[in-house]
Amino acid sequence: MGIFATVVLCIVTLSAPGWAHGGQYKGPGDAGSNTGGSGGTVRPGDSPGGGMKPGPGRPGGRQGGVPDAGGTTGRGTPLRGGGDKQGSTGGWESSGPGYDVWEFWWEHNKDAFLALKQRMTLERPSSGINVLTRRGRHESRTASRRPHLQRVVDDVIPDFIELLGSSEDRDILDSTVLALGRIGRAGSVNVILPAVLPLLRHDELTVRGAATLALGVLGSEDAVETLQQLAGDSSAGRTAVGQSRVSNRVRAFAALSLGLIDTPDVVDSLAALVDDLSDAEKDVKVCALLALGLVQGEGAAPAQQYLVRKLADRSLDQTVRSYIPTSLGKLATPGERVLIEPLMETFEERDTENLVRQSVAIALGRMCSMADADVVDSLMDYVREGRDAQTRHFAFISLAKIGARDEQPELRERAHARLVDLLMRELDSGKASRKTHRSWAALAAALYGRSQAREAARIMESVQVAYEREKDPSYKSAAAIALGLLGVRDAGEALTGDFLDSRDQDFRGYCAVGLGLMDYQPASAHLRSQLPDKTITPTFRLQVATALGLMGDVETIDILVETLRSAQTLGVSSAVARALGLIGDRSAVDPLQGLARDEDKAELNRAFACVALGIVCEKTDLPWNARISEDNNYRARVPAVDEVLDIL
Repeated sequence: MGIFATVVLCIVTLSAPGWAHGGQYKGPGDAGSNTGGSGGTVRPGDSPGGGMKPGPGRPGGRQGGVPDAGGTTGRGTPLRGGGDKQGSTGGWESSGPGYDVWEFWWEHNKDAFLALKQRMTLERPSSGINVLTRRGRHESRTASRRPHLQRVVDDVIPDFIELLGSSEDRDILDSTVLALGRIGRAGSVNVILPAVLPLLRHDELTVRGAATLALGVLGSEDAVETLQQLAGDSSAGRTAVGQSRVSNRVRAFAALSLGLIDTPDVVDSLAALVDDLSDAEKDVKVCALLALGLVQGEGAAPAQQYLVRKLADRSLDQTVRSYIPTSLGKLATPGERVLIEPLMETFEERDTENLVRQSVAIALGRMCSMADADVVDSLMDYVREGRDAQTRHFAFISLAKIGARDEQPELRERAHARLVDLLMRELDSGKASRKTHRSWAALAAALYGRSQAREAARIMESVQVAYEREKDPSYKSAAAIALGLLGVRDAGEALTGDFLDSRDQDFRGYCAVGLGLMDYQPASAHLRSQLPDKTITPTFRLQVATALGLMGDVETIDILVETLRSAQTLGVSSAVARALGLIGDRSAVDPLQGLARDEDKAELNRAFACVALGIVCEKTDLPWNARISEDNNYRARVPAVDEVLDIL
C-alpha cells in the first residue's frame, strides 16, 4: 500500500482522513452532522494537518479512498450519514451545516499566513514589543535557516534518484517522486525527468498519480507534451502508462499539472477537456478549470476569456461551474470591471446555485477594490440578509480582503467606516445577527486590521474583548488565531494561561498557533515541553510544532527528528513530517537523509523522511499546492481535488 493509498490505515488507527502522503487536515470530518449544526461545536481531532476528526462512515478503500473509472472505487459512502451527497456523475456537494465552521477556511488558507520559510530569513524582535507603540525590548534574532541550494543539487537530488531506482516499496516511491518535483530546479530537470517518467508505467495507480503530479510540480516545459497526452487519454498517453486507457485519476492530475507548468499553449488543451468531456469525467473537467486559474503570463488573457464564456453556460453541472469563478478570481487583477460584471450578475441572480454563488463571493474578494461600491454593498447586504450560511461567511472574508487592499482609505472613509462597523457588530456576541458570525467576523477583522493601521487599535481591542468573553471553544479558537494574526502580544499571557489550563486539546492547539503567530517568546518553553509527550494527538503535535517554528525555535528540530525515527503510527509520522517541512531548517537535512537511507528502519518512517525532506528543500516559499488550496471553494468537492489538497 503506497502512501497515496493510506486512507484505510488512517481510519483504523486514527479515525482521521489519510490521503496522499498521509493526508493533511482540510476541514472537520464531522461536518454535516448534527453536532456541527451551530458552527461552534465541531471538534478538532487527530488528523495530522491540524484539525478535525471524521465521524462514523468515513469512506475508505484502496487508492486513497478516491474512486477511479479505471478500477477500484474507494468512497462508497458519504461523510457522516448524508453530510455529502454524491451525484450520479460522481461529484460531491457538502451540504451539512457543520461545513460552515471557520476551521475549514483557515486550514485551506493558512499557508500564506504561516509562511514559515519566509520568516526564517527575517530579523525579528525577540519579545516584548507592542505592535502599536513599538516599545519594548528590541533584541534581534534570526529565525531558522533554509537549506543551501547547492546542497540540494549535489546531495539531496542524487539521493532521491537513487531511492527511485533501488526501492520497490510504494510508500517510498510515491513520496520520493513527488519530493523530487518539489525540490527540482531548472538546472536539474535533465536528471530528474528520466527518473520520473518510468514511474508513469508503475503497476500501482498511486505511484502513477504521484509521478504525474511530480511532472507538474517540477515545472518543466519539457513535460508539457507528455502531460497533454495523458490528460487527453491519447494513444501516446496510453503508451506512456502502459495501459489500455489512462485512468481518470492520472488524467485529472495531468490536467492540473499543465496549469502548474504554466505555458501559453496549455490553455487550448485545458479548454478542450472542459468542453469535450461528459460529467462522468468530472474530476478531469474540474482539474482543467483549476489549472486554467493557475495560468499566468501570455496565457492569462485567453484563459480569462474562455472562463467568462463558460460562466454563462447554465447547462454545466453546478459543481463544475462553481470552479469557474474561483479560477477567474486567481487570474484577475483587482478592479478589472470586464471580469467583475459577469460575476456580479451571477451573484445577484435569484436562481444561482449555492455552490456557484459561494465561489463568486470568494472571487470578488480577490478581484475587487473599495472603489467597486456595488460589490461592497452587495456583499455587505448578503452578510446581513443572505440565506446561504457559507456564502455569508465567504463574504466576510472577501470584504476584509477588499478593505485591506485599499492603499488610500482616506478617500473612502465612509465605506471603510461601514465595513468596520459591520465587523465589530457581528463580533459582538450581544449584537451579532447570527452566532456563527462571531468567529468569521473575528478572522475578517484580523485580515482587515493587519493592513489598515488607522483602525488597528479598535480592532485589536475588540478581538481581545471577544476572546476573553467567549465560552464556545471553537469561537474562542477563532479569536485566538485572530489575535495572532494581529500580533496582539498583550494577549499572549492570556493565551498561554489557556494553553496550560484548558482540558480541550483542540482549543489548546489553536492557542499555540496564535502564540506562534504573535511570536510570544515567553510561551516557547511551555510549548516545547509538549512535543515529547507520546499521548498527545498528531494534530496537537503539529500545531505546537508550527507555533515553535513561527517563533524560530531551532531546538524543536532535534525533538521532531527523534520522534519521526521512533514513530509507530501514520498520524504521528505525518504530523512530524509536515512540521519539519514547515519549519524548513537546514539542520534537519542530515538526519532526514540518514533516516531515508536507513534500510533497517520501517519503510513508512523512511517514506515520511522523504516527504519531510522534500518540503524542507522545496524551491518555493509555500507548499506547491497552496496556490490550489487558497481561495478554493472546498464545499464543491470532487475526489481528485480532495486528494491534491490532502497531499503533504
